[in-house]
Amino acid sequence: MVKKGYWTILPFSAVAAYPHLKLSPCGMVPQRNRQPRPIIDYSYTPGNNSSLPIAPYLAMQMGHALQRILQQIAYANPDHGPPLLTKFDLADGYYRIKLMPEAVLELAVILSGLTDTTSLVSLPLCLPMGWCNSPPFFCAFTEMAADIANAALAANTLATPHPLSLSSQDYSVPRDSAFHPHIVHPPTIQRGTPPIAFLDVYNDDFIGIAQRPRAWHTLMSP
Repeated sequence: MVKKGYWTILPFSAVAAYPHLKLSPCGMVPQRNRQPRPIIDYSYTPGNNSSLPIAPYLAMQMGHALQRILQQIAYANPDHGPPLLTKFDLADGYYRIKLMPEAVLELAVILSGLTDTTSLVSLPLCLPMGWCNSPPFFCAFTEMAADIANAALAANTLATPHPLSLSSQDYSVPRDSAFHPHIVHPPTIQRGTPPIAFLDVYNDDFIGIAQRPRAWHTLMSP
């Protein structure tokens, strides 16, 4: 995590004089078939309780993602064939969002030193797991990224794909496959409706929905 630029570690003596320094303990959450995930107990200090209530909590719209995706499928024009879906998992999600320098000392973590008489302090340079404002700030960034991608898809401003990029894609579903959107009882679909090209987000997962010939653009939008 230090090599990736997510955290930095300093001797406690290097930061002890800063008045805004707050130190919290660190724990590890075990994960199946993966390395344990570090999480910070910010309830140990006033960090969570003293955080200003300015986080964009309305950005956390994960509960509506499935409804939006199903609506896109239900309204799809069958003339363009079945909708194709893809998912992009944003690795190290929280750590993609940088912290302001002023917030780093407020969210510091105490670590064991190399000897019994020394202590180390780990300083997060990105949103840490355990801070009460990390989820809404992270969702605000991912929702904004999805909005920008959808605006580019709607304006058709994405780069034109290379001819070989299109011919080399195997969608595995033939164009004339049976597609019956009436099964979910949507309203009357206008036959002139353009093909779907839409990107949604669920926490740290971007979900693309598209019909030919917009599949390549949607695939490249994130």
